[in-house]
Amino acid sequence: MTPQPTPKIVPYVKRPSFIFSLAALAALTATAVDVALPAQPAIAEGFGARPEAGGIIVSAYFLGFGPGQLIWGPLADKYGRMRPVMVGLLGFILATVACIYAPSLESLAFARFVQGIFGGSTPVIARAIARDQGGGKDTANLIANIMMIFGLAPLLAPIIGSGILLFTDWTGTFWFLVLFGLMLMLLARMYVAPAVKLHAKTAAARVPMSWALVKRLMSERDFLMGTCALAALFSGYATILAAGAAMADVHYGLSATQFGPLFALAAAAVIIGPAISKRILKSGRLRAPLKLGALCCGLAGLAFLLMADTYVPLWIYWSFVFLYVLGYGIMGPVANAIALEPAGDAAGTASSLLSAIPTTGGVLGAALASSTIFPTAYEALSYALAGGGILACTIILLFGSKKLQA
Repeated sequence: MTPQPTPKIVPYVKRPSFIFSLAALAALTATAVDVALPAQPAIAEGFGARPEAGGIIVSAYFLGFGPGQLIWGPLADKYGRMRPVMVGLLGFILATVACIYAPSLESLAFARFVQGIFGGSTPVIARAIARDQGGGKDTANLIANIMMIFGLAPLLAPIIGSGILLFTDWTGTFWFLVLFGLMLMLLARMYVAPAVKLHAKTAAARVPMSWALVKRLMSERDFLMGTCALAALFSGYATILAAGAAMADVHYGLSATQFGPLFALAAAAVIIGPAISKRILKSGRLRAPLKLGALCCGLAGLAFLLMADTYVPLWIYWSFVFLYVLGYGIMGPVANAIALEPAGDAAGTASSLLSAIPTTGGVLGAALASSTIFPTAYEALSYALAGGGILACTIILLFGSKKLQA
């Protein structure tokens, strides 16, 4: 009898269903923030506040999202990946319903704060799961694939948000998020859980959360380099989220429905950047994309510094927004992979720190954009992008070219 060929088993890391589902989990926060961007001025005006005050729904979300991420990684290391994912999604859905029925802007901001705490679960754990599947270039390529799909969130979510406003009021965007959360629960159960179960059979014992573990991670130069560079870039990106709609409305006369497609043009760089990074990784070293990303962000930062006090046409201004986000997309997969490399036995905790620290920069950027420190949203956005781009470029050029020993 002729022996039957053994069926070829495709690793989960190469299965489109697994990659797409992991990317969807990672995109929870991007979707939660970006789908509501066009509605920010309407939300503020609906509660009797100035249009710029609508940025509070971004800063409030990140205020919960930042420290909240510190919870989910250690929980995922202690209890496994899937249980915290499901708890986080359920809490996110309930907080979203609270947003819909909020009686005031202050109560809406508090509900968004709670939403942000639970919304931190899936991005953190998705990154830890990516690290579980390998290390080095394997993790960088998987994260690049995730970011390319993840990039559809900032590309499509504002357009969806603008479309929703054509048929209903701002609460429609939050009902969309309820449905999105339910869909993620289904995808996680069907396509991510089997990969997590398989890895758990062969995984080494994970190191529990402790001060010694945090100290060990924070003493790793590569971990600090990746984390600090991402923090600098995210501070500028969060300011786009918080002040972009108001800036386009006040300074360029764009309506809420027009801002969605405009933001999507820049958000397309979140897809293009990781694709470029993957291409470089095929023929170059793991760190090769870092300098190109740093160059894009540094050039954009210098341009925003020059434009901060000078009014320029929208097409010029937004071209440099695109360049900034492109640089972010190019260096993002590699910066994440390099930072996670020394944390194979504590990927959940490392992922929490790698998310929480950059998000703190995002909170500061969004809060400054919503405050009265800068006279206009135009200046707030320009200076935030200038600082983020120049600082990230400096960090990468000084510390990102080769492995540094602690």
